[in-house]
Amino acid sequence: MEPVTEPYAASAGTGTSVAVHAGFPNPAAERTGSPLSLDKLLIRHPSSTYFFRIRGHSWHAQGVFDGDIAVVDRALTPHEHGLVVWWQESGEFSLGRFKRAARQNIWGTITTIIHPYGDSGRPHAS
Repeated sequence: MEPVTEPYAASAGTGTSVAVHAGFPNPAAERTGSPLSLDKLLIRHPSSTYFFRIRGHSWHAQGVFDGDIAVVDRALTPHEHGLVVWWQESGEFSLGRFKRAARQNIWGTITTIIHPYGDSGRPHAS
């Protein structure tokens, strides 16, 4: 983890920054940085990046919850112990660790898991 500086450089090469304010913010100071772009922060290869909604509860211990969104990049080579999406013989996608997934059925590498804080934004059971 990189040391935090003010303003925090979210990711090298993204041209974005995030600042934390205490008190009333100065509107003129906000115009000095580039706008924050989730596309630039989360997507390296736009033409090969997909979003999947996670269903199920088997990954809670790893911080992945039902309703989370997985950002999957098909252009990346998976690394040992990394999360991947793989295609099952039953015709369904599944989440797994690279060493456990059937290598010939790997569909893409998970780069990011997005989940809301608390209960806000989570899909509700119908």
